[in-house]
Amino acid sequence: DDDEDEESGKEKAIELMKSGSIGYDMTLIYRKWQKIQVEDDDLLSEEGMDSDDEDDLMDMDDDGLFNNGVGNSSMLASSHLDDDGMHVVGRQKGVDVVRELRDICLEHETSSPVENLRIELNSFKFSQNATYGDCCKGAIMAVMDKIFEQSENTSSGKLVTSLRKMLEYWGPLFKSICMGSEEEKAIIHALETMALGGGKAATVLGTEPAFRFVLQTLHDREIVNEDAIFDWAKERKEEGNDSPRGQLFYQKPTQDFLEWLEEDSSEDDSDGDDDGSDEDSE
Repeated sequence: DDDEDEESGKEKAIELMKSGSIGYDMTLIYRKWQKIQVEDDDLLSEEGMDSDDEDDLMDMDDDGLFNNGVGNSSMLASSHLDDDGMHVVGRQKGVDVVRELRDICLEHETSSPVENLRIELNSFKFSQNATYGDCCKGAIMAVMDKIFEQSENTSSGKLVTSLRKMLEYWGPLFKSICMGSEEEKAIIHALETMALGGGKAATVLGTEPAFRFVLQTLHDREIVNEDAIFDWAKERKEEGNDSPRGQLFYQKPTQDFLEWLEEDSSEDDSDGDDDGSDEDSE
């Protein structure tokens, strides 16, 4: 045993010296750490959870209600992973960060400054190594949930009116946490998720022309700019219209808005070129 400990110590010392050299691939150390983390998580799960606990965990849905457990195991297994299936460093296993961020927004009292909410979201973001995109998703989902809670019958027109009113308070929050097109696209992705999910949100957002109206309102209020919308549209065009997401994207009102936006953007570019030509001639 002493010989094994001594050999292990030598290997660690050599690895430490290598890590300080120029050109050393630090991902090797990270992957070793990741492997140990996964093994430790598995060990804790096996030792700290009896069969009754496992049954309860599998029978509980996303909102803490009991059901038959279908689909929940995958959610629990992947909520601490990134898009590439890698463990998100610093994130608690099993935490659905977007859901938690949405709940923080739902619990926030609008009688207090929106800056307080921004601080709270930032605090949670850093504690779980989340992203501003996650914050944007949680915030827009909360805004839409609040709208649907306030009205039993939400037509597309009423939806837009309510959203405009909501953005008078929530707009500054989005502008402070949207750092660029990626965060703005995250807002659109969250709306897609709601439109293709279940319940009232899907019934309203999935019915033409609601999705187009919401997207246009967010653009008019400068929450989502045309670059983010064009990037999102490019992604969906590559997917085709066979999937539910594609069918939502190819709704005629949404396509009409995208066509208008492209024409408007082209006109702005042309005006800019003409101004530049006039200045050069002078």
